[in-house]
Amino acid sequence: MLNLLKHCLVKKETKRKIVLGLKMLLMLVLLVLFTALVIYARKQEQNIICHEIDVHIKNGNEWKFLNEQDILDFINNNGHNIVINQALKDIQLRDIEERIEKSQYVEKADVYANLDGKVRVDVSQKIPVYRVFNTAGVSYYVSENGESIPISSKFTPRLIVTTGNLSSQGVESVHQELLSIVRFIQGDDFWEAMIGQIEVEENGDFILYPKIDEHRINLGNTERLEQKFRLLQIFYGEALKNVNWKLYKEINLKYKGQIICIKN
Repeated sequence: MLNLLKHCLVKKETKRKIVLGLKMLLMLVLLVLFTALVIYARKQEQNIICHEIDVHIKNGNEWKFLNEQDILDFINNNGHNIVINQALKDIQLRDIEERIEKSQYVEKADVYANLDGKVRVDVSQKIPVYRVFNTAGVSYYVSENGESIPISSKFTPRLIVTTGNLSSQGVESVHQELLSIVRFIQGDDFWEAMIGQIEVEENGDFILYPKIDEHRINLGNTERLEQKFRLLQIFYGEALKNVNWKLYKEINLKYKGQIICIKN
């Protein structure tokens, strides 16, 4: 009985080793096949010619700073390095990405090729948040990342306009504050429909100008933004129900928990 048990155990162990060996052999065969396929694909790629360029501009229907022809000009280096009919192995994809990303309207570019002979180009444009008219007479857009975007002759987006003290030292920190105000406004349908302009005064106060009324709203700094806008909305909804808005030239929200109205 004991010998029979030992025989069964030995047989089971032998079977386990055979199965393990077969699995390892299968993995080795698959690895060899995969390597062979990669080598074959690499060799095939040497002979593939680019016959098509597929350009995709993210949000291209909404933000029209760049069009497909602009991107093709970057790809072909303004005619100095035509990509169509080149072998894929000779196309410097990273160089193309760098040329496209030199545009002040481009956030990021990704360029890659496939074995069908197609070069795919994905471009993300910088998204403007507001437009600047500063005291130096310079106008430009500011992106959602705080970067400057030049004015375009092709496209003029409808954005909140910012004016005033935007050309002196410390302007970068001012733009960060403006971004926080504009993002708050854009996050609320009422305020987005209401506010058309933000002015930065010499003392650093932020002044809001509604699109349809003649008064101004002094926010002061960007502290307690939510509280200030909540107070202002209550004021519009309650205090001005029976009063003509044109009686006031300024609504001051600078001071915590207070609304100070200045009459014309």
